[in-house]
Amino acid sequence: MRCTAFHLLSDDESLCARLRGASAEPPHRLAAHGELATLANGEVALIDIASPGLPPLQAPFWRVQCERLKIGILSPSPSDGEGLLALEAGAHGYGHSYAAEHSLQQMLDVIASGELWVGRSLMARLLKGVRQASVVSGKGWQVLLTEREREVASMAAMGESNLSIANALGITERTVKSHLTTIFDKLDVTDRLQLALRIHGIR
Repeated sequence: MRCTAFHLLSDDESLCARLRGASAEPPHRLAAHGELATLANGEVALIDIASPGLPPLQAPFWRVQCERLKIGILSPSPSDGEGLLALEAGAHGYGHSYAAEHSLQQMLDVIASGELWVGRSLMARLLKGVRQASVVSGKGWQVLLTEREREVASMAAMGESNLSIANALGITERTVKSHLTTIFDKLDVTDRLQLALRIHGIR
């Protein structure tokens, strides 16, 4: 279990108990959302969206705080629509308030490392949106990759699985994973979502 220092805004004692079990370091409880403004840049904060008095996710408050803090939004009844609003506000993650301890621990670790945590359904919707986006694809990324890496990157950015890519290109899944590791490094991205955004000219 990693020792991730983090803050928590929630009145849900069961959530607080599971988060205490998910991290070697107990959360620092916040009494109100205004306290986020007092935290140092780069600190981790989990926000229970069901907490009373919170501004809507579309409010400028969230974008300001998400630009300087690593914020994860937890919802008792998550939906892709709400998740998209959270990510548009700049949140580093969106998850279920009633997730198991190990899932909450993974979410904390991912957010603390500066990466993005979203569920499979929301990830699929994001990738679909990228595919349908009427954005002129940036071509600068192509010159950084070999021909084979460009093939793998393009398919991964379209949401294809490692197995599908391997079958289509006549290579092994292990080779696909190796290519993706190299691609992520060359393009300075950390996951498939960032790769898709980069390839489609959004990042």
